[in-house]
Amino acid sequence: MEPYPHGWDVWSNGIKAFMAEKGIQPSWIYTSEEADAPQYLEHLGIETVLVDPERTFMNISGAQIRENPFRYWEYIPTEVKPFFVRTVAILGGESSGKSTLVNKLANIFNTTSAWEYGRDYVFSHLGGDEMALQYSDYDKIALGHAQYIDFAVKYANKVAFIDTDFVTTQAFCKKYEGREHPFVQALIDEYRFDLVILLENNTPWVADGLRSLGSSVDRKAFQSLLVEMLKENNIEFVHVKEADYDGRFLRCVELVKEMMGEQG
Repeated sequence: MEPYPHGWDVWSNGIKAFMAEKGIQPSWIYTSEEADAPQYLEHLGIETVLVDPERTFMNISGAQIRENPFRYWEYIPTEVKPFFVRTVAILGGESSGKSTLVNKLANIFNTTSAWEYGRDYVFSHLGGDEMALQYSDYDKIALGHAQYIDFAVKYANKVAFIDTDFVTTQAFCKKYEGREHPFVQALIDEYRFDLVILLENNTPWVADGLRSLGSSVDRKAFQSLLVEMLKENNIEFVHVKEADYDGRFLRCVELVKEMMGEQG
């Protein structure tokens, strides 16, 4: 459907089908958008009642919100806000600082984040032993991560930060199981993020009991695999190469502000 103010034909057909299904027969449509009144009559055959078209009671319009939703965030109903939320996925190899960076970004932007579900899954289902992972676990990990993402977006303040994407999950599956998982691929296709940041794997490697790709050769190979799979899936990304944590944090803040147009 074409974006507003176009697309009335498609939108009105959907509304008429919904009302017919539910047995709804409205007598009037109430709106503050004066320009929309003749469109409702033409496409739905329903008379319109204008409510405060001069905005004397509520000094905001739908057009203003659509033009700059972040500036008028407090006027947007909670149920609608997820539609406007921007998503930022932070990815990289093991020990690249993703989780800490995501937490810091969520704090500074006063919003939500989706943790890496794979780590939780290993502890809750495999007793903390990553070596017990099997091919059949990857769809469960991907589904759990999708639920984390949906929750973060639902309650986000303008932007939600995602620790690790589905391409990374697929890359680990390919690395350890020798093949890709179709369900993970389905989620790669379904979940497209507004900004994807790939961290260069050039920070000190820290063993935490769940990491096994610590050698320089392994880290470079996995990083190359991530880049290859991102390109295969036509996912645009920004490569952050700063080697110090503060530098890459500031670079990511800059990228997020740029994406949001410094709005709000």
